[in-house]
Amino acid sequence: MTKLVHLLVGLCCEVCRCRDVLWLDPVRGLVECRECGQTAITLPVEDGGEAA
Repeated sequence: MTKLVHLLVGLCCEVCRCRDVLWLDPVRGLVECRECGQTAITLPVEDGGEAA
């Protein structure tokens, strides 16, 4: 079974500053903090390369 969300290890939430609580949902394009509930939208890079 494939996981639908991935834990972002080593990163911290900018709002609550907790570490290892961010989860990426690549299908919806969201990152969510499981501690404070803050969410952020991720946007794909248009040219297929890395973000500048």
